[in-house]
Amino acid sequence: MTQCRAMNTWPQTAKAFPVVLQRNSFSPRLSARAGDVWRAMQDVVVDQSADVGWTPARYDSTNTMFVVRSMTLQHLRELRFEDELVGRTWPVRARRDMLFTREARLFAGDELVASASQEWAYLSRTLEPIRAGADIYAAFTREEGYPSAELPAHEPLTGFPVQRFTFRTWHLWMDPFGHINHPAYVDFCDEATSRALAKAGLPALQLSPLAETVHFRAAIGADVDVTVEVHLVGDVGDDAVLLSHRILMGEKVCATAKTVRRLLGHKREAWRSAFM
Repeated sequence: MTQCRAMNTWPQTAKAFPVVLQRNSFSPRLSARAGDVWRAMQDVVVDQSADVGWTPARYDSTNTMFVVRSMTLQHLRELRFEDELVGRTWPVRARRDMLFTREARLFAGDELVASASQEWAYLSRTLEPIRAGADIYAAFTREEGYPSAELPAHEPLTGFPVQRFTFRTWHLWMDPFGHINHPAYVDFCDEATSRALAKAGLPALQLSPLAETVHFRAAIGADVDVTVEVHLVGDVGDDAVLLSHRILMGEKVCATAKTVRRLLGHKREAWRSAFM
């Protein structure tokens, strides 16, 4: 992608922040996992917030925080170990002084490699919605008129059963707010998919992300049983599929998600055998 096309996706006022993916972000194919691209997007937002004076310590001192309510991410290509990345992010709009939409982009040089659209809620540390004050609006400049990330079109599929796996969360997984951080939900969805592929004798490590969206409903803490569902629901192009997910604690739905995935070296017929 040329620099001109890339620049059309972000305002020139959006500052670039360096992004470093650690070695453990990469699969044996030396491509970044989808959840770690989500973590990179989160780091860019944290860096931008700190740059305008709202550091994690300042949020803590005011007993407030932003948490993600939903996020959609498009992978224009897989990230490689040798990529030198920068990220840009900017707020787009606010609703009721409590819900804020934000765009984020990752670049390798001048090449746009990932786009994300996020909705954040402004909360107290007890998870109560609160209204942002003038100090928040003074710090974060909103920029409208740029494209949002979306899932690609799909052809619906029916008749495939839901597959599930259950695990218990670790205390060591807790983030600074004392719950599972939002990119981990993408890991959970991809693990459910990978288990279904491996059970069918397919190479789960060839799983390749194209896009995903997650809507968060409830926090998940430590030492609880979590069930992850995966359901084949659509075809995307010649070699990708749309998968639907639910993440539950007992009967409580904590998040819903959709992922668009390829299995490198295999056509979409392979997915049918794995999910029958």
